Amino acid sequence: MASAKLKPEADSAVFDRLGLEHNTMHDQRLAAEVLGLFLAQLPATLQLLDEAGTAAEWKFAAHTLKGSCAAVGAQKLHNLAACLETLAFPGEAGLRQLRLQGLKVAAAEFAAAARGAYPAG
Repeated sequence: MASAKLKPEADSAVFDRLGLEHNTMHDQRLAAEVLGLFLAQLPATLQLLDEAGTAAEWKFAAHTLKGSCAAVGAQKLHNLAACLETLAFPGEAGLRQLRLQGLKVAAAEFAAAARGAYPAG
């Protein structure tokens, strides 16, 4: 069923710390640095989706977010970005905002979980 494919997994973790640590070869400083870079870039990436004016811009922004989420262990955010990447571009601004609302909530959840795991020192 196609619609089931587009739904993010309900049990996906907000933050896969072990995945991030694996990707950074268990180097805590590197993990914290990569995470910091991701969190610093996240608002700009979300803005790319918010301002997308074409299907190509929408897909590019969603794909960019999906890839960077995979690298830092942002599973829930990754799943949502993957869903947005496969959905048709919502030309109507209201529909785009509705779709982005859940993404922004997941981004805030991830940021809180990540900052809790790697507090600024």
